[in-house]
Amino acid sequence: MLSFLLILCATITTHAQVTTDVPAKVEKNKKYLFYLHGAIVQSQGENAVSPAYGKYMYRAIVDSFSNYGYHVISEVRPKDANGSDYARKVASQVKKLMDNGVPAHHIIIVGASAGGSIAMNAADVLSNPDINYALMGVHAGGAIKICGNFFSVYESSDATGALAGLFEGNRCVKGFKEIKLNMGNSHGFLYQPYKEWLHPMMQWARSSSK
Repeated sequence: MLSFLLILCATITTHAQVTTDVPAKVEKNKKYLFYLHGAIVQSQGENAVSPAYGKYMYRAIVDSFSNYGYHVISEVRPKDANGSDYARKVASQVKKLMDNGVPAHHIIIVGASAGGSIAMNAADVLSNPDINYALMGVHAGGAIKICGNFFSVYESSDATGALAGLFEGNRCVKGFKEIKLNMGNSHGFLYQPYKEWLHPMMQWARSSSK
């Protein structure tokens, strides 16, 4: 038990750092994580509450990512934000990091639900197989050029399902891993930083950034 706690303490840092944009001074040896929230936060704001799933714990989620040592870049999207336009904005932020010397594999874009769709569009714009993407509760859409290294997580009781079919035979996909949860809380699984998805995602991200 003691050894587990020591490992956990070594893994998680308390120096949280969350900004809404790429920092003025980019540290090329740091790892960066973009978090793109679900549609309810875009429509209701940071303190969004669903009658079915409860409060969307946006701040707790971004802080959890930061506690794993990432510089997190995330903001509450404006209500009138267009998904395709926002994907291009994220892509330009990613390019700015890389232009300042950050390796592509040190960057991860996490998208939840509607944010996952934006992340996939950003993957189309960037077309870089070394950039990491984590998708949560995303509906499988139509044909889109997908390029990158991917992690997917979905809940068995949710209307969203597996995404494996989207990645099969795609030469620009460097890697793909998917996990299925059985928490029984439908789309609410992405409303909080549950350990069931957070820990496996961060383990994957760590291995992907080596």
